[in-house]
Amino acid sequence: MPLYPLGISRCRDVPSVPRQAAGAVNMRWSLAGELACAYIDAPHQAVPPMLHAASLDAIHRRISVLPLRFGTELRDESEIRALLEDRSLDLLDRLGHLEWTCEMGLRIAPAEKPNGPLKSDVGGDSCRRLCGCTTKTPPSAAAKPQTPLDYLKNHRTHHRGANENAEQESAIVQQFVESLHGCYRQWRKLQSSPSHPIRLAFLIERGREAAFRSRVENASEACRDWRCAVLGPWPPYSFA
Repeated sequence: MPLYPLGISRCRDVPSVPRQAAGAVNMRWSLAGELACAYIDAPHQAVPPMLHAASLDAIHRRISVLPLRFGTELRDESEIRALLEDRSLDLLDRLGHLEWTCEMGLRIAPAEKPNGPLKSDVGGDSCRRLCGCTTKTPPSAAAKPQTPLDYLKNHRTHHRGANENAEQESAIVQQFVESLHGCYRQWRKLQSSPSHPIRLAFLIERGREAAFRSRVENASEACRDWRCAVLGPWPPYSFA
């Protein structure tokens, strides 16, 4: 029967979590020494991601918890207890680092700018977009082959632009990190996404969420060309 672990806490804190903290989910605890692991018993199907997140959040709202990776599957309670016993010192140390903290996310992307005037290209696509003319581009011009020199120029232009973007993003990250100094214990840059090329995670003390948001708002005033969104708080997934 597979068990799906949620997170690891201290045994002494477990009584602070009501049995129905995660709604109707069948969440239980396995204890070993000073540590306890919350898990979901779901013998017939894998645990849905949102159920896993909601259950872990219910624990995190009451006590400190070290989140475990979603999708982790263990055979039975004896395997959970073995994990807690074999790695007790490391797990207690990591719990101490995450004591009474939460994670706040920052998503930063270039601000959308209105389209500027298109350059006129008589007989080309841009001309047709501007004035609606139906003049077609001569076939000989449209089918011009690319020479090796053209390829190298385009390749150089592409990488030059990529390097400039990387430098700009690095400067923005540094600016936010410096502006938020004193509001967080630790920060990390996460993998980017198409909609948000800059994704940052900050480990902050609970109760300082409003102060963090206020500092982000002030820092955003100096970055008018970028739009910024604050997410969280949630369990410290990125620092577990």
